[in-house]
Amino acid sequence: MKHSLSVAFALFIGIAGCGDDEETEYRLFNCEDDFTLMYVGVQDIMTGEACNGVDAITLLSSSCELPERPNGNEVGVANITPCGAPVGTEHQIVVQVNSLYQDQVDRISVRINSGDRGEDEYEMEPDSADEGLYKLTLESVGSEGELRNDTIHFNLWEEI
Repeated sequence: MKHSLSVAFALFIGIAGCGDDEETEYRLFNCEDDFTLMYVGVQDIMTGEACNGVDAITLLSSSCELPERPNGNEVGVANITPCGAPVGTEHQIVVQVNSLYQDQVDRISVRINSGDRGEDEYEMEPDSADEGLYKLTLESVGSEGELRNDTIHFNLWEEI
């Protein structure tokens, strides 16, 4: 009797678990125009002032409108270090979500457009100790002598 009860219980658990194949849906939380550049194939590693502001951008809310007051619709900040480097360099991409919106942002992805090389999308990893901090390390690829400006789009996603 013990054996048949455990089989029946296992069967019940298996049946009860079925049907949970619903895919989670997300909507964009930030402005679809939140992007910056990364210079690939330059001779020297570029950081700070050499980046001309592309190394740190403000991420805006989905309205995409400029704020009427300081920090009016800023949902976060994105940083890329270095902003430019020779092919084969690792680039650290960091997004810090504003503390007011950390509970609403469920995931972050970046879409990189490398011109003729095409587009790739990557999921950023959340930091285990900081709810609003997301990181991604990417190595730039290219052929010898190749010089290009990759466009990096930041997508903050809210579960619906």
